Amino acid sequence: MNANSALKFTRLLGYVTMTANGILNITSKLANKATDVVLDRRRYKVEVIVDGATIRTHENCSTAKVQTIMNASSKLGISQLIVTEME
Repeated sequence: MNANSALKFTRLLGYVTMTANGILNITSKLANKATDVVLDRRRYKVEVIVDGATIRTHENCSTAKVQTIMNASSKLGISQLIVTEME
């Protein structure tokens, strides 16, 4: 095996692994969305506001994550959270 064919083989191997990675990412996203639909899981967007300014925005949060943010905000003295349901 000469250097040119070894280079082509490693390129081919790189393309195959990138393609497999992309397929796995898409499959996992579809599986998560299907699970959310079947189990009726809602997703939320949470905006943390201090003194009228948005400090942080959390997107695609589950109900448990929203509860965690609410508990942490009460301990930190944050006075306002805006929670909206995502489509």
